[in-house]
Amino acid sequence: MVRKGPVTLMKEDLEKKESQIKELRNDYLRALAEWDNYRKRMENEFNEFKKYAKVDFLEKMIPVLDNFDRALAGAELNPDFESFFKGIQIIERQLRDVLKSIGLVEYSGLGEQFDPSLHEAVGVVATNDHPENTIIEEISKGYKIGDRVIKPAKVLVSKPDEKGGQENVQDNRD
Repeated sequence: MVRKGPVTLMKEDLEKKESQIKELRNDYLRALAEWDNYRKRMENEFNEFKKYAKVDFLEKMIPVLDNFDRALAGAELNPDFESFFKGIQIIERQLRDVLKSIGLVEYSGLGEQFDPSLHEAVGVVATNDHPENTIIEEISKGYKIGDRVIKPAKVLVSKPDEKGGQENVQDNRD
């Protein structure tokens, strides 16, 4: 049996360590490449999801657009306003149903306290008939999906009438 000297043992140990380092480096590079591929795949899937989410929405909206076309064509042939009006009401209901089906919620706030996270005050009305900061008129409805406000409700808000006379409206609408 041949005894190995300390230098030979150290060289063998160094070769083992270098081999381990090389193996670990290759493992690291492989994991890094896998992570990069995963990231790219997730990005592509997300982009595809966004694209097809639009398609789903558009598929629901096309019948509404078709009905508008039919209503307008019918109005040219038959100037009867009542039937045209009923047709527009049906289309409006259809549009609201489509928007509701994708999670859009309509809200008002009439009679409630003004909440700047849900409402946009477009004017104030001096009156003693309502508590201060009460929404007394809705100019346009608000819309949200879940907890996220898409469009705040535009409202008129009460303030105390210091003059004690008739209602005094300060309108901030554009």
